Order: sequence, then structure tokens, then C-alpha cells
Amino acid sequence: MFEKILAQLKTKYKDLGLSENILKVTAETLAKTVDKEEGIETAVAGVEGQMKTFQSLADQNRTLTSKVTELEKGKGEPEPTPAPIQTPGSNPELPKPTGGEEPPAWAKAIIESNKAILEKQNQLDAEKVNKTNAEKLVSKLKELGVNESFYSLHLGKTFEKDDEIDSFATTVKEAEDKYLQDTSNEKLKSKDVPLFGQTTKEGEVSPDVQALIDSKKS
Repeated sequence: MFEKILAQLKTKYKDLGLSENILKVTAETLAKTVDKEEGIETAVAGVEGQMKTFQSLADQNRTLTSKVTELEKGKGEPEPTPAPIQTPGSNPELPKPTGGEEPPAWAKAIIESNKAILEKQNQLDAEKVNKTNAEKLVSKLKELGVNESFYSLHLGKTFEKDDEIDSFATTVKEAEDKYLQDTSNEKLKSKDVPLFGQTTKEGEVSPDVQALIDSKKS
């Protein structure tokens, strides 16, 4: 499924200039939610906004790289520091080594903006996957005939693969069956058992019923 999704992503968004890595990560995310081939086209179309966001980030990064390169070229060779004039009795200070210069403020702003956008996008992707998996879980539980009141507390659970959803749904079904069986057994045990000697033969009236009849006669 991953390869088919990746192929459609490359075809649909070929004009955005996205890297192979971004397309693969997106394909991996979609592969977790798409379980049938006919759902690929809809899923690929659904990430158009995300793809354009990645394109914007890529454009900003290219602009940032270009400007940094221009700044480095503009610096040229550093001018030699003139030797200090020494006077009798003076102690000349040695030049202090300089570390690497920090990127300019506008570059920092772009970097921080990119980080924030990526974090938000990752959060939205995770929420989308969890929502889809929750819908799959409910569908599977209903298919197995599990009562909603029995599984409602488990709907916040997260899954990575469809196999995990099926396995969990089966476990819930088995737990429900066991609970219902145990409850039924307890009800049978709690029923009154006739005392020895009080069983009635076929066609006879039980002592309790006979006593009630006699009380009505008097």
C-alpha cells in the first residue's frame, strides 16, 4: 500500500518541488489509515493543504540558504588588524579569538516559524490518524456485536496498525462474553432451590400453592 500511495503522491504533487523524504513520510502516514486500494486517491487528495505547507517551508529554507550564502560572500577576506603601537612600559593586549557569528534576527525568525509549523502539522497528522483508527475500532466492535456500554471507555486508545485494532476488538469481545457468562452463572446460583422433601410430582400442587388455596377457602 505504501508504494502505491507514494507513486500517486509523486504524480499529483510533482509540480511542488517537494523532496523525496517529505513524500515518503507522508506516504507512511497515509498507509496507516488507508486499508483499501480504492481509498488511496481520496487520501492523497486530502493532504493537498499539507503538501502546499511543505512547499512553502522548502521555499523559505531555500531563500534562507541563499541569503546566508550571499552574506558570507559579501564578507570577503577579513581585513588585517593593525599592530598596536607599543610605548615604553605598556603591556599590549593580545587580540581575543572570535567565535562563529550568530545568524541574523530575520533568519532566526524563519527557523522558529518553520519549527512551529512542522510541530503543528505533526500534531494534526497524529490527531487525524487517531480519529480514523477510533472509527475503525468502533466499526469492528459493532461487527463483533459488542455492546457500546462495554467498550465506550476504550475509545481513547491509540493504535499503529490495523492488526492491532482487530486484535484489541477481539480481546474486548472475549472479555464481554466472559462477563456475561459469569453473570449468568451467578444468577443461576442465586435461585431458590426446593428443600428436601418439598419437590412435587407431576400433576400435584406445591405445598405453598395449596396453603394459599386453603387460606382462600376459610
